[in-house]
Amino acid sequence: MISGRMDVLAVFENELRRRGIAFSIDKESGRHAVEVGDGRLLVSLENLQRDIHKDGDLSRVTSFIDSIIASSSISDAPLSADRIYWCLEPNDYEVAADFRAALSDRVDRLLVHLSADGRLVTWVTKGMLSSLGMSESEATAKAFANLGQVLSQVTLESRAIDDVQLCFVGTQFPFKASLVLAPNLREIIGSRFGWPLMAVIPDRNFLYFWAAKHTGFINRVGRVVVREYLQASYPISTEVYEITDEKIRAIGEFPTEGKP
Repeated sequence: MISGRMDVLAVFENELRRRGIAFSIDKESGRHAVEVGDGRLLVSLENLQRDIHKDGDLSRVTSFIDSIIASSSISDAPLSADRIYWCLEPNDYEVAADFRAALSDRVDRLLVHLSADGRLVTWVTKGMLSSLGMSESEATAKAFANLGQVLSQVTLESRAIDDVQLCFVGTQFPFKASLVLAPNLREIIGSRFGWPLMAVIPDRNFLYFWAAKHTGFINRVGRVVVREYLQASYPISTEVYEITDEKIRAIGEFPTEGKP
């Protein structure tokens, strides 16, 4: 296994040098500023370090740099209002997004743009909205509407556990946890599984729903939520959310202290 943060950082920087890719450390964010083509990308190693510390696979560094190079060409693709969404992220980031709003004490929703091939998620900036000719309020509404469009196309599966129907969402959408924000959630999910709803979103691509009337069921999902959160490349939160017509609110969270 890899012994520490500096090992991953050193391997990453040495691989950049080997490929002749220039980089520096951005003073404001502390991230690596990597020069690719005619562009400059700010790169965070946090998820890479987390994954390598789990499995010791240093080949991830090579794949990660390959993805940086690939994303530089993707980022030159035209922007589209139809690919603006809200994405859920933990709010402990070092550099705040231009457009964000709190979902809970631990999680924010961020305005993002998803590339046409679904490989690159970019935080929307004021400059991007200007290029699209959109105001913040227009982008906000469009992002919710686009999530609703995704939700209308998902497949739904369920499993009966202690007479509770646990709902799973099937989709290729890369951050399906954000579908808790979809405006048609009651129509698509609630009409089949009950309303109000409970939900857990330990990872960007992990989402469970069940009817909120089954409050005792919360403890049945705790172990899975904590495990998924600790193993995730893009963890969000171990909170449990109640979703009603009025709002989404965190009603508690599973502790992770003492877990491997």
